[in-house]
Amino acid sequence: MADPASNISYVDHYKGGAMILPLFEASESQWNRYGRAVAYLIGLCYMFLGVNIIADVFMASIEVITSKTKKIKIATANANGDNGDDSPNSAPHFDTIEVKIWNDTVSNLTLMALGSSAPEILLSIIEIVGNNFEPGELGPGTIVGSASFNLLVITAICIYVIPDDESRRIKEINVFACTSFFAVFAYIWLYLVIEVITPGVIEIWEGIVTFLFFPLIVLLAFAADKNFWRKQMEMEGDWNQMQDVFSKQKTGSEEDVRHIIEMGKKQLKDPKEAADIATAEMLRRTHHSRAWYRVIAGRANKGGSKVPFYNKPKVREAMLMPMLMMVPDEDQAALEGKEPSRNGDMTVARVEFSAAAYSCMENEGTIKLGVVRTGNLACKTSVNFETSDGTANAGEDYVAKAGVIEFEEGECIKCIEIEIIDDDVWEETETFFVRLFNPSRGTEMDKICVTQVSIINDDEPGILQFQKPSYLYKESAGMAELVIERNDGCDGRVTVRFKTKDITAIAGKDYEARDEEVEFTHGEVTKTIQIPLHDDDVFNEDKIFEVMLSDPTAGSTLGKIKCTIVTILNDDDYQTLITRVANLTSVNLDKLVIGKESWKQQFTEALSVNGGNVDEAEALDFVLHFLTFGWKVLFACVPPAHIAGGWLCFCVSLGVIAIVTAIIGDMASILGLLLGIKDSVTAITLVALGTSLPDTFASKVAATNEDTADAAIGNITGSNSVNVFLGLGIPWVIATLYKHYSYASNDKRSKFIVEDKSLPFTIALYSIAAISTLLLLTWRRYSTQAGKAELGGNPFVKKVSAGFCVSFWLIYIVCASLYAYQIIDFS
Repeated sequence: MADPASNISYVDHYKGGAMILPLFEASESQWNRYGRAVAYLIGLCYMFLGVNIIADVFMASIEVITSKTKKIKIATANANGDNGDDSPNSAPHFDTIEVKIWNDTVSNLTLMALGSSAPEILLSIIEIVGNNFEPGELGPGTIVGSASFNLLVITAICIYVIPDDESRRIKEINVFACTSFFAVFAYIWLYLVIEVITPGVIEIWEGIVTFLFFPLIVLLAFAADKNFWRKQMEMEGDWNQMQDVFSKQKTGSEEDVRHIIEMGKKQLKDPKEAADIATAEMLRRTHHSRAWYRVIAGRANKGGSKVPFYNKPKVREAMLMPMLMMVPDEDQAALEGKEPSRNGDMTVARVEFSAAAYSCMENEGTIKLGVVRTGNLACKTSVNFETSDGTANAGEDYVAKAGVIEFEEGECIKCIEIEIIDDDVWEETETFFVRLFNPSRGTEMDKICVTQVSIINDDEPGILQFQKPSYLYKESAGMAELVIERNDGCDGRVTVRFKTKDITAIAGKDYEARDEEVEFTHGEVTKTIQIPLHDDDVFNEDKIFEVMLSDPTAGSTLGKIKCTIVTILNDDDYQTLITRVANLTSVNLDKLVIGKESWKQQFTEALSVNGGNVDEAEALDFVLHFLTFGWKVLFACVPPAHIAGGWLCFCVSLGVIAIVTAIIGDMASILGLLLGIKDSVTAITLVALGTSLPDTFASKVAATNEDTADAAIGNITGSNSVNVFLGLGIPWVIATLYKHYSYASNDKRSKFIVEDKSLPFTIALYSIAAISTLLLLTWRRYSTQAGKAELGGNPFVKKVSAGFCVSFWLIYIVCASLYAYQIIDFS
């Protein structure tokens, strides 16, 4: 017989009783106390697994909703007939373009924040409603504990996982500054309400004001996103939004695949491996929302289909290549064995940059970029231009510029002049981009519509290396052209030797051997070397040779890519390979579509390991599939995300999250009673970790695969503030109104009394930690030691930064727990 002293009754210790559990109180009370605790701990972990899976379904519906677009018409610059026709009766011309309906900032702070924080918010609401509208410790504690984990631990992980000497900066810094303020203010306000304004009591007006801060942060963040107080170009935000839409058009076409494979680091003859690299690179070039990363990370963590960069070493290696720009069409023509063509329909004007890349010294002050017009010169035409950051940052390295270039009749060249900012800090060569868009009626964009501008430090002789680690050429191309770059300085005259070496190709038979010296004059940053190729008209296997750099002079050094591989491809084999890789890439992209269109697709995915690709599934995939199988099949019954625009899936999955969250709340409270742990401690440890882990995986993937830090940490501050405004504002309003109208004003029960004495202390701890972490991120953004970026940078500095954040979180957990048990007291 079990020892009665080792048993515990849940109902006797939980005022108001449980919402759902325990189902069998009479029989459970006879169990061994610690055996029962183990059972509830396992059950709690399994429920965390379930709520995270249904939360991913919820996020998929949000991604479908917020990614909707609409078509709008915009008058071109020649809307009044300025295309050579001076007739006043000329009909206006409009271009139809596609723009997103949802602003990214608004969707991040509303639907996506709700999706990310739904378990915490619903737990707080359910706890108060289920506790007869009395406050509990689990809901508020989970909100504060989750906020500290998100800001401290997730930020630390994102700082650390960036590859050495790479960095990620927050692009939308105005929005981040706004949400960061509210991420601290929300908890200071919470402290004032509980401890200062009406100590220990929540009034109706306090609940209403707390909730109204939610629309306030959305409005202010939207204003920051649009730069309402800086009077920038009205269309700038709209064009950025249009860019996001255009960037999502992943076609997987043969042209895209050819460019990517040609720029790859390895010569991959396996089409499946090549398709994985092409898929991963297309995804890297595309901006994704936090909801996308949340769903993709969730799939990988439950044995579902993976994005290629998750577990393919060669794919990860190829993804590290700086593939900032696609191969110019001149190189494509060389691949096809044809001469570049600039001829065409002479009735149409075509505009483009005069070069695909420009460079200038940091001390030159300005750089002029040529824009040329070909084709029809007998009309007026115009085109818009704008700058965008690469590794160089507007305001720090150059002055951002946007505007319209107008060509008069007969005019064929114009210049864009951009100011370069000179500082006294030595920096590596940095780049930014300028693009042409929105040509007027009767005008088309030619091949070079985006150009790269390199700002070169002018005090060093430079580092010499090949532009790319490998090149592909058809044997019929006749000539291989390889580019040698001079980076991080271009002072003085320097030389370097290059020499060819056989691998499988034979000099004199497949190509002409070269052993020559290349000279860079003062200020010169690129040189192109040519190696003739031989076409023998005989079917051969692909031939490979290498070209090596050596003997740099005048203080110059060799860079990482001092050897490049040239592959001479058989013409027929080349096209067959590209076609097959393109088909496989399209299949890969289709598998990664967020949300399904039918229940059949949902059940097929739920029943499949690794998205149906069993051959490449690892042992861990089978284990995760086994553990999550029940949940995946159950939640496959939720309406597909693409039905009714995503809203039906949104509502149903939100209801399911509420049910699972209610069970989690009961389990966490029972487990705490069985182990003698206070609800406030359970909340900031077990429950906060269980609800925050999916966001951790999503942020890690976003940090390593996005070019900016926005998707990784930019949403944390907004989500933390929304947790308070919705997770506490809504239940406070409900509870205070219920008590006000249910009891007389002189009845003590009419007051919503907060009895958790440890909550103000944990709030104060979080606030201190949050301010410190935000100051750290600010310092990293402007410090050259940290790489002038919030994430990554110098290996030592990033480890110290990550350790600082994790240490603060551990201090928070220890101090909050000790205070809850009155071991320490600062009263």
